[in-house]
This record gives sequence, C-alpha cells and structure tokens, in this order.
Amino acid sequence: MHIAYPALFYYDPNESTKYFVYFPDFNSSGTQGIDVADAMRMAAEWLGLEASACLHDGKELPKPSNLNKVSLVNDDAFKDDPDFALDYDLEQSFASMVAVDLKEYLNYDEPVKKTVTIPKWADDLATNKKVDFSKLLTEAIAKID
Repeated sequence: MHIAYPALFYYDPNESTKYFVYFPDFNSSGTQGIDVADAMRMAAEWLGLEASACLHDGKELPKPSNLNKVSLVNDDAFKDDPDFALDYDLEQSFASMVAVDLKEYLNYDEPVKKTVTIPKWADDLATNKKVDFSKLLTEAIAKID
C-alpha cells in the first residue's frame, strides 16, 4: 500500500543538520537530514514509521493535504513556540510530496484465512479467468477510502 503526504523541508544554514522536515497532516514531530537526499530518505522513513504506527493503533490515516495548499510560513509547526524558532532560509526551503510503501513497515503480509460467499456465476467466471481471489480482494480492500 503506497501513500504520499506533503512535507515541509526547512533549510537552516546555521545548523550542521541543514534540513528539518515536518508533515503538516500528522501534527507531530518530524525528522531531519544533513542534505536534501538525506532529508528525503529520512522523511520517507519517518512517514512509514508514523503511518504504520497509526494503523497498528487502529487509527485512520489523515487525508493528505494538497501540496499546493501547504505553506512553509503558515504551516510552520513552531511559529508560535518561543522555545523553538527555526532560522530557516526560505529561498532554500521547499515543500514536496513524500511517498512510501507501507508494506515495508506493517508486517501484515502474513496470510489470514477468510471464507467468502459469492454467487455461482461469479465463481464460474473467476475460475474461467483464473482470478486469484486473495490478490483481488487484497487489492480491492487497499483501495477503499
């Protein structure tokens, strides 16, 4: 199951770890990276861990915001926190979508036996087309909003 969320990448030229990454849709901590590539890798890892923790806890994932609607200035998680002020360079900071495949994090690939009842015509049609019922049902469930 692939997911993608917008992330805000704040560049601070005064820090050894140059990028601080925040996901506005999760309203929680973020991650950081020493350069763009490291920040992108760390962001994907953070998203995978955070989203899988949500699902393991039985919570729904938040609906991803539109990338064009998030703002480095307005969505700065710490703009009103006097104890934490980002001294970021707006010219080198950016917003980007971050994607991750949650299969790597969920550990839910262990098969679980389920019995389903379908009409005979559907069974005949599926058998003739050599449908993999488990795969079909798994993919259909993953697409449910």
